[in-house]
Amino acid sequence: MGLEGAIGLSDVLIGRVELSDALQPWGRGKLSVLPAGSIPPNPSELLGSMGMHALIAELTAGHDYVLIDAPPVLPVTDAAVLSTLASGAIVVTAVGRTTKNQLRSALDNLEKTGSRAVGSILTMMPVKGPNSYGYGSYDAYYGRDAAEPEAASTALGRGSAERSHA
Repeated sequence: MGLEGAIGLSDVLIGRVELSDALQPWGRGKLSVLPAGSIPPNPSELLGSMGMHALIAELTAGHDYVLIDAPPVLPVTDAAVLSTLASGAIVVTAVGRTTKNQLRSALDNLEKTGSRAVGSILTMMPVKGPNSYGYGSYDAYYGRDAAEPEAASTALGRGSAERSHA
């Protein structure tokens, strides 16, 4: 994101800086980012601390949405610890690299902490070739004449609903 990351979350949690000094505006000024800051010797302890609970409450009170970027769920506990402070977790999965067992284990880890997956993001989608992702159904909708939108939107609605429950 092109931000300075020397001061951030860990520095706020240990009391080295105030939150207002660590938050950085991004984009057109409507987004604030709190970088990670220096790597502490005890990251999981800091993330599960009462200070982190208070910080999340403060961020939630002052912002419309709070998104927490965390490391992968499987190799370290940080994401599972953080997910208990959030309304839910969005699971990011690499297409063609993440196995079903890895995904199942990640979801199980979230469940064990009392968290829930509220969505997923697929990364590394092929853009060319037979396995590439396309907008075929959208093309079909936009290619129809104006007299047929209801049938097209019904077909798209069914497909979208099926994908969102998969």
